[in-house]
Amino acid sequence: MTATQFIAVDAAALESLQAELREIKRILQASHVTPPAKWITVKAYAEKVGRSEATVRRWVRQGQLERNRKLVRNPDV
Repeated sequence: MTATQFIAVDAAALESLQAELREIKRILQASHVTPPAKWITVKAYAEKVGRSEATVRRWVRQGQLERNRKLVRNPDV
């Protein structure tokens, strides 16, 4: 036979924790996770890496970045 253990918990603290967990659950259920795009604009790439669009275009011309039409490969993928 297994013994049951009881612990003392502040009711207000428990309710606060339960409310926080309900809020986290609500946020998670409402979220939609999508993978990042494989290709992004030159402007978006420049913003991600902290460089100018001119620099990114130069990298494309030099073959340092993969290009697909007017888009470049997302560094996050």
